[in-house]
Amino acid sequence: MMIATVTLVAALLLICLGMPVGFAAGVASMLGAAWLFGDILDPRVATLIARTSLDKISDFLLLAIPFFLFAGRLMNTGGITERLFAFVAVLVRPVRGGLGHANVLASMFFAGMSGSATADAVGLGQIELKAMEAEGYDKRFSVGVTAASALLSPIIPPSIVLVAFAVQAQVSVAALFFAAVVPGLLMAACFMGWVAYSAARYGFPKGSMPTLGEVWTAFRGSILALMTPAIILVGIYAGIFTPTEAAAVAALYALVITTTVYREIGWARVVVELRGTLMDTAVIMLIIAFTSTLGVMLIRSGVPGELAAFLGSITSSPSVLMLLLLVLWLLVGCFMAQTPAILILTPILMPIVQKFGINPIYFGVIMALALTIGLLTPPVGMVLYALVRVTGFSFADLVKVSFPYVIMLVALTVVLILFPDITLFLPRLLGYSDAG
Repeated sequence: MMIATVTLVAALLLICLGMPVGFAAGVASMLGAAWLFGDILDPRVATLIARTSLDKISDFLLLAIPFFLFAGRLMNTGGITERLFAFVAVLVRPVRGGLGHANVLASMFFAGMSGSATADAVGLGQIELKAMEAEGYDKRFSVGVTAASALLSPIIPPSIVLVAFAVQAQVSVAALFFAAVVPGLLMAACFMGWVAYSAARYGFPKGSMPTLGEVWTAFRGSILALMTPAIILVGIYAGIFTPTEAAAVAALYALVITTTVYREIGWARVVVELRGTLMDTAVIMLIIAFTSTLGVMLIRSGVPGELAAFLGSITSSPSVLMLLLLVLWLLVGCFMAQTPAILILTPILMPIVQKFGINPIYFGVIMALALTIGLLTPPVGMVLYALVRVTGFSFADLVKVSFPYVIMLVALTVVLILFPDITLFLPRLLGYSDAG
């Protein structure tokens, strides 16, 4: 355990000093390996780190990440997000607080194409905020619901976070994707319930009933975008392509409709978005490489066994264990982004999950949801920082307007922990053996 303590303390200290998570994990792994082998110049130190890093980033599943990132970028710049929001805004226009509901619904559809909360907040979020401001909505309310709705992207498939979990846990990405559908829809329902309550309490505006012509025009303009989630999920379930191939199909589809159908962007802009995708992918792969080595060091130090024995002395109930882990995830989410947290914690916690007989698909979705809450909590809430740049609100103000949604998400996570069948219902219905 001494090696684990040194490694973890070094990683946390470096992160607190401002070093990026990937580099902090790499340096801490080197220190831990040096302690393990007795000398930082021992060839086994470099071999362990290099082999572990290359093994993880060579996984075929990880190809899905750059493709989904590229698709999300194209949709934000190619006119797809505007068309999505225009369509759902027409549908809910007669409802009081309709643009609040449209905010959530548009993010839900966007989540089915992107998988990135910050892409939602920065891209689609600006469109949503501008429309709500024009209709006289309270800006604090508008910013709060925009921040919350962005959290649908890491949960509703395709999800980059779930791909990362699947790589570490060696479970089916397809089963994870389908298991996340119902929790994602319940998240959206909670947000819309809060919008309805706020609209009734504060008298938010409502519009006129749309004509069939208006609905048809908006639908015709967005139908190609709306088809993207269906193409991905139906294609995976029907066995037409794997989740990784589905990501490539989504990227190609987004490229075609933005450049040749909608003609919103040219090839020069495509190159810009491709360059941005490559940079984002490089950052993610660096994090995956070095957090994986950190996880291996912790495993070799006996952390999973010690932690399993400790938790086993507290409880033998899987539900109680998950509630204890929820507290851990909420704390970790305050200080670390989702993907690094998933990559570090999964190899440590999976042996404990197996010991307690917890379904790994259910476990992965719950962990992803719990860590997603951290996107709205200080001091590291990534969505909040993204909206600081977009809205001009201070970070403290964003924390306040997001707080009701944090409470909702914690309550929903507790419900999903206590009733695992909610999460596993859809993958079981579709016949995925990993869902038990």
